[in-house]
Amino acid sequence: MNVQQFRRQRERRWRKLEKLTTSSLTFESSPELDEFIRLYQETSSDLAYAKTYFPADPLTSYLNSLIVTAYPRMYQKKRGGSQNLFAFLRRAFPQLFRSYFSYILVAALISLFGALYGYILVYQSPVNAYHLLPASFVHQFQPSKAGPHAVNAPIMSTLIMTHNMLVALEAFVGGATLGLFTIYALWQNGLILGILAAVFQRAGRSVVFWSLIVPHGVTELTAIFVAGGAGLMFARYLAAPGQFTRGKAIEYGGKRAVLLFLGTVPMLAVAGTIEGFVTPSSAPDWVKFGTAIITLLFWILYFGWAGRSADAQPGSSTFSDSASISGADKPLPYPPPHRKAGIPRR
Repeated sequence: MNVQQFRRQRERRWRKLEKLTTSSLTFESSPELDEFIRLYQETSSDLAYAKTYFPADPLTSYLNSLIVTAYPRMYQKKRGGSQNLFAFLRRAFPQLFRSYFSYILVAALISLFGALYGYILVYQSPVNAYHLLPASFVHQFQPSKAGPHAVNAPIMSTLIMTHNMLVALEAFVGGATLGLFTIYALWQNGLILGILAAVFQRAGRSVVFWSLIVPHGVTELTAIFVAGGAGLMFARYLAAPGQFTRGKAIEYGGKRAVLLFLGTVPMLAVAGTIEGFVTPSSAPDWVKFGTAIITLLFWILYFGWAGRSADAQPGSSTFSDSASISGADKPLPYPPPHRKAGIPRR
């Protein structure tokens, strides 16, 4: 399929999503919200396809812009939505995190191995950074230098944050490519982090580098891993529906993946706040590293214990509280339904 055929076949739903995104619609009814979520998921899949087969075409940039614009609209809910959002963050999101932790862990390991690989490559031969990093990063340092002026630390910090927010979106959308693009996005993100760590290490500015990364990076990278886990989880339902029909698996996995991904929005907002006020400040390094430790402990406690009381009551309102966000009309079953019998294969 060439780009013209691709456009003709799918342009109608892009225009419809664009119209819903730019309208004053507040999603007062569940069908309206369901339609928006469906269009968002379909367009996300189209973006993943376009990135694979038409990466340089303007159409890909349009789809990327459309998804980024529609992204905040996913938080518009019915009346009483602020209460639903609070319930979602208090219960449903940490429960989803625990339910699909294995996927999130795999996403984190992919990035970790990418970081180790990038660090080793560039620490042994700094010139490799020129060949592996995006041009926007390369312009901020000169790996051939050995002194402290090899890098522009504040600009690099901003570039990394912008890059990571895009990676979170790509890691989620990549689930529609059976997880291949998700794996690529996570690996590349880790690779870049490892390369930059090696560059700063060789320049004798390792402490400066990490003081500019970890204050907001703890939250930001966790959000990326969650988004990547959502993408991998959706890919699993897409590739191996188990006792679901494939259509039912895509519907179920898609709703849960979107919910998990939506939880990263406030995380990225928190990371952005820290990046704006703490990371570039003149505060001593111990304050910045202390901020990283505090946020790390917060996320461990939040994901480890929030919503635990509802975990013990699968029929509680934990997931019905978030139904207006997800379009789901039933609580999330425990264990996940691919382990349950009685649903025929296609």
